[in-house]
Amino acid sequence: MERKHPEINILITAGGTSEAIDSVRRITNTGSGRLGSLIADAFSAQEAVRQIFYVCARDAVRPHAERISCVTVQSVTDLRDAVNAILERHTIHCVIHSMAVSDYTVRAVSTTEALAAFLEEHASAPQNMQRALLDGMGETDLRKGGGKLSSQMKSPLLLLEQTPKILPLFREKLPEAVIIGFKLLHQVSEQTLLDTAHRLLVKNRCDFVLANDAAEIKGDHHHAFLMDSERRLSAFNTKQEIAAGIVGAAMETVARRKICK
Repeated sequence: MERKHPEINILITAGGTSEAIDSVRRITNTGSGRLGSLIADAFSAQEAVRQIFYVCARDAVRPHAERISCVTVQSVTDLRDAVNAILERHTIHCVIHSMAVSDYTVRAVSTTEALAAFLEEHASAPQNMQRALLDGMGETDLRKGGGKLSSQMKSPLLLLEQTPKILPLFREKLPEAVIIGFKLLHQVSEQTLLDTAHRLLVKNRCDFVLANDAAEIKGDHHHAFLMDSERRLSAFNTKQEIAAGIVGAAMETVARRKICK
């Protein structure tokens, strides 16, 4: 019997990642996952959608609808591994990357006293101070023994390093899929927000980017713009409107391109 509808698979990331400082402390991005959960529920109401993979932080809001497989992650590395595992096993036609992903992870933890002592002993007149500081942080890293760091440290130092970017991974792995990225700024002009969102779209070859300003997110009010590759905009004022707008744009693009047959 011939199918009446294509069977579309959706991948959504939601919530915020966190990076370990020690066994009990973490640096956490603020992201509740509420918008992501509404998007997942809105996709689930579409008859053509077969399965939704919802990759989220452990404390993120979860969707309620059926046909949704939830995968929990903490760090950016966890997120990358989870995404790769899904892409290896399933054909994904649309990606909604709404997760607040950490830009940095903790490389080393030391103290001003320990680092100063290292520099005095090993690098009294270093030609490359940056290299000496990095070496010093590595040699005096208090996390080597594992466990919880002492709360008695008077002047702790954290050395951060950049995490791998997740958004470019989707176009690399899914050349034909519909990809929607998110850009969140804080207290910027509308022009700056839209210009930044467009640069993200072009750089990562997204089909759409949702541009929003944290200052415009309060309670049920969530002002945002959905931008396409031609810089055409759709404006929304609530999370429910955003979810409906994203689902509508994604489904229309999948159908127009005949990505899923």
